[in-house]
Amino acid sequence: MRLTFAARRLLGRIRISGRPGGAGRWAGPVVILAIVCGCEDASAPPPHSAAELEAAKAQLRDHARLRTFEAGLPFGEEWVARVPDDGELRALYARQLAGWGLFRELHAQADRILSEDEDDPWGLYVRALAYLAEREYSAASEPSLGAWAASPRPEFLAAHIESIRARGAEHLLAFLGTLDSATLAAPEILAMRAEIASQARYELGDPTRADSSMASYAELRDRWPDHIDGYLRPAENLFRANRAEEALHLVERALARTPGSGDARSLHWRILAGSSLPAEQRRPAVEASMAEFVNAAPETARGLYAMAEAYRRLGDGVKAAELETRVVERAPHSLRATLIYQNEYLEAGDTMVRLYREEGHDSPAFRAQLKVVRDAVDRYLDRPIYANKYRARAYSILFEALNSMDPVPAEPLAEAVRGFATYERAYPVNAFGIGAAAMADHTPYAREAAEIARSGLQTVVDAVSMDRHLFRTEGEFEEQLRFQLSQVYDAMGWGYFKAGRAEDGRHVLERALAIEGRNREARYHIGQVYEHFATQEREPGEADVAARWLDRAEDHYIAGLANARRGENPNQAAIEALYERREGGRAGIEEYLATLGQRDRLRRRERILEARVEATGTYEPFQLARLDGSLVDSAELEGKIAVLHFWGTWCGPCVVEMPEYQKFDLRYRDDPHVRVLSISNDASRDVVEEYLQRNNFDFEVLVDDGYVQRAGVAGWPTTWFVDRAGYIRFVQRGSTMKLDEEFTWRVEALHEASDGRP
Repeated sequence: MRLTFAARRLLGRIRISGRPGGAGRWAGPVVILAIVCGCEDASAPPPHSAAELEAAKAQLRDHARLRTFEAGLPFGEEWVARVPDDGELRALYARQLAGWGLFRELHAQADRILSEDEDDPWGLYVRALAYLAEREYSAASEPSLGAWAASPRPEFLAAHIESIRARGAEHLLAFLGTLDSATLAAPEILAMRAEIASQARYELGDPTRADSSMASYAELRDRWPDHIDGYLRPAENLFRANRAEEALHLVERALARTPGSGDARSLHWRILAGSSLPAEQRRPAVEASMAEFVNAAPETARGLYAMAEAYRRLGDGVKAAELETRVVERAPHSLRATLIYQNEYLEAGDTMVRLYREEGHDSPAFRAQLKVVRDAVDRYLDRPIYANKYRARAYSILFEALNSMDPVPAEPLAEAVRGFATYERAYPVNAFGIGAAAMADHTPYAREAAEIARSGLQTVVDAVSMDRHLFRTEGEFEEQLRFQLSQVYDAMGWGYFKAGRAEDGRHVLERALAIEGRNREARYHIGQVYEHFATQEREPGEADVAARWLDRAEDHYIAGLANARRGENPNQAAIEALYERREGGRAGIEEYLATLGQRDRLRRRERILEARVEATGTYEPFQLARLDGSLVDSAELEGKIAVLHFWGTWCGPCVVEMPEYQKFDLRYRDDPHVRVLSISNDASRDVVEEYLQRNNFDFEVLVDDGYVQRAGVAGWPTTWFVDRAGYIRFVQRGSTMKLDEEFTWRVEALHEASDGRP
């Protein structure tokens, strides 16, 4: 009779000590006889040799290196079932789960390993992988560091470096400086060095870091040609820089080594769909690559989902839906199924935004779309969602739709804000600031709204701090932190006021403005509070006190009007209502408002001209093609004032301000002393040409060939204002609602500073 699998495990654990032979000898015959009486379990895992186990581990490492996770996951499942107590094997299987992004299953694997030993380095490594897959990077730092301290393996260190990337390039470069040469030469660390160099290229504004990054990837390919990250990561960077042909070459080299890699195939399909191939050749090229993938890899939900995404990029929603149906039928509770469930409400939300931009808030089509969004989100939230974090975006879009309805439905909005605040972590200011303020405005739960806002203060600080490395200066980081905290304090104060706690509301709103005085919503809210106090002064002798409260309200409304950005400014209606309250009607209001508009223009112009850069530098020279293929050389700009506007059709703020940009371009089109150029970062010229034609725009567009990356442009839109000597004197980062006027002020300032203007 053969021992059962369970009996063999038990036998392997029974040891004796204090007897002849000492520790490590098998227990006596009685114990063995007791064990062998077990019947053979037909479902027991088949036996394996030590050599077979090591070969399985090596194969799992190969799957990770080649990124063949479609085949690696079922292979790992099989071996973990056969050898469930080997922590290293379980961790190598977990690496396949990480390739799929399955953080729930990763946490379960970490729990299993750490239940035996809470300090097991393989278990700590898997815990770190789980947090990284969940994008909880700070949480991954401690277990990855613990794993590396216990066992200095390069994969443990790579996980730790990934966990601390949010600390910024300078911190990462300093950390790399503490490592010995042997560690730095490991393939996992060499790949991370390349990633850090790419990150430093943007954060530190050093274009040479891009060359360093590409050199590290080249070294990785030369020394470890089967390490596919050496091909895919630089190819991704090249494709983003509009160097599609170079990217395609690298990916095809990768595919020669790993034809069954879903990651390599997905990038291949993206590049082919956005390449310079004629439109009629793109789909056949993608489908030929798909056929090779199907032959090389087992069918999985991950692979089917990747092919569906490729068909969506090609514009074939029908074929994409067929593949998505197969994914849902195969694994309805899976991560990929959840991503598919999202499509309905995301598409509905995109349509809602488009209709708002094109037709306005009051259009019948936009109003009808709000209900479509609401119904789509409700259906999504009733489905089997993979993890709660995938509820956040749904609640965000639901909130936007409900908050745009007229009237706003109170109970649904309150539920949406509660869900929004519970799950949103990427941009928590939207939930704890904007959402809580709307809840105070439109529902009977103003006090609860104030508490929701208060509870989110630390969450907002943590979220902004996570992105600290993205800011060019400490001042920019502090400015963003102040802006977001001011929004949350504004929501809290408004909630208290609406709940009948006017004094508490006043103090919190004043704190919001002390943190950030440009918060126009807080200006409006504090003005409303002051008007309330004026109303309370009913006694005849208190008229002067009431007037002072109204004066203070007026001052805040005027200050709020100076902040011109997208969306309706509540201070406009408030100051008109206050004028009518004080004057008893609207007689003379146009003259009054005209003086306010002039004050606003003077303030904005003064602020813009004060931002003139004196410690200037010249810009990176370029030769870029127009949409028709003809070249523009930056040498043509010598002796002229140049305006270089970086944008893309994919950038929402860029698109919103384009009508103003068209006006500005026309203003200077015939001026021989000024050259206005736009540089599009779109992947395809077809997209830009179609956008210009649809909107009747005819401004000059140059096509990015990687120049944006070389020049260090990291935000969208960005505009440089260059003087006649070639020095950048003004920089506009982000959009403005008064682009034509404000850009003109900058150009005229450079005109005035130049000699020889006609």
